[in-house]
Amino acid sequence: MYGIRFDPDSPLSQYRQLVDSLRSLILDGALSGDAKLASTRELAASLKIARAVVLEAVDQLKMEGYLHTKRGSGTYVCPNLRFRSEAAPGPPSRASGPAADPRGPAPASDSPLSFAPGLPDVGLFPRRAWLSCYREAVEYAADTDLGYAPPSGRWDLRVAIASYLLAAKGIRTGPERIIVTAGSSQAFAMLAQTVPNPRIAMENPRAPFVFRVFDGLGATVTDCPVDEGGIVCEGLPTEAPHYLYVTPNHQFPLGGTLSAARRVALLEYARRTGVWIVEDDFDSEYRYSGNPVTPLAAMDPSRVVYVGSFSKTLSPALRLGFMALPPGLSAGVKTLKRRWDLWNEGFQQKALALFIARGQLERHVRHCRSVYAGRNAVTLALASKYLSPRWTVFGSTTGMHLSLRRSPERGAGARDLTPLVRLVRGRGFVVELASDYYRPAGHTDARFRDILLVGYGNRGERELEALFAAIAECDAALTERSTPR
Repeated sequence: MYGIRFDPDSPLSQYRQLVDSLRSLILDGALSGDAKLASTRELAASLKIARAVVLEAVDQLKMEGYLHTKRGSGTYVCPNLRFRSEAAPGPPSRASGPAADPRGPAPASDSPLSFAPGLPDVGLFPRRAWLSCYREAVEYAADTDLGYAPPSGRWDLRVAIASYLLAAKGIRTGPERIIVTAGSSQAFAMLAQTVPNPRIAMENPRAPFVFRVFDGLGATVTDCPVDEGGIVCEGLPTEAPHYLYVTPNHQFPLGGTLSAARRVALLEYARRTGVWIVEDDFDSEYRYSGNPVTPLAAMDPSRVVYVGSFSKTLSPALRLGFMALPPGLSAGVKTLKRRWDLWNEGFQQKALALFIARGQLERHVRHCRSVYAGRNAVTLALASKYLSPRWTVFGSTTGMHLSLRRSPERGAGARDLTPLVRLVRGRGFVVELASDYYRPAGHTDARFRDILLVGYGNRGERELEALFAAIAECDAALTERSTPR
């Protein structure tokens, strides 16, 4: 009756299952307001349970205000209780499987390997060194350290970050202009809330999670074109936004490094229009060719918000990031942080301050750079071995992923690699296209549908070789199918 079923394996009693089922039927509108409920005898007989269980459940729902009794008539559903949308998803069935992937069939392998870009090797986390700093932070904590951490972050951590930015990046900023955040995502969220109805310009293609932060906060997002060299300055909006988000040292996801000419053009645009540049220093620690590139914030600290995190250098689990603010934004962002945030955990901050001050972060980054440089070289060698000369590689001088472009056949346009991605996924390897990071989805710009992204940060040589062998085999099979006989 009413579609109610009892789960004999549930830890909940029949009484609790009946109460929950009837309540859900009422809230979903299946039992509408003023509908008469079947008698307790009918319910007990239909559901094959004791009438005492039904009576107890009905009494409970009366007490909660879902049912009421009309003398001499029966029990009725109270009106105006439906609030769930007809399209609202119910709780997942225990038998339901994962949602179908719109890009193709599930991989044949039981454990598909993901080569998505931007994933660090968390196994490199310096457990002993970090534990030593954390133990000291707790063991020698003053009484003031046991309270809430300051909203802008611990002073010793902000001093350490300022010193690190000067030594490693050439950025001159004081600890008073640094705010510690819960990863870079909180920094982006706070910036979007400094102005009403924020207008933000972003690279396209771009990091999806950053776009979701801005879009979720009601920002109007304007797309700026990108090529292999980064953001195209000629495509900057004529109507100045409040913020311009860029990844100049390693554009995500294409991998380009912004040239000096484009950097100057960006800064001139910011000075002319009054826009604040948000510099996401994505993967800049891991550069394998030439010297580190000077950040925009070192070139003009008056117009650039420098955002960094320790997710790639240490671990995403720490949820620690920061932003170095220009003087014109510092006071407003600090006020906003004080207004709604006391979430940053103090002991982690103290441990990180010690970790940086002792030179541990510098040593760890140097070690990671060596590891990733080795994987970068292996990946490039495998790409050359399996995919040359039909494929070209770019975006390989920095970061933990590279971009692969399939050359078109003679007389043909750019090749859509979507069928290749499906075939490779069928072999058990999850790879992505640059077009997956382009908005809106389903676009027709072939410049990005012919670019494959391969992340190698958390993958070994055997896994990478298996991937490139699969790409080569699937590419050959698709080429043979399309070749006229």
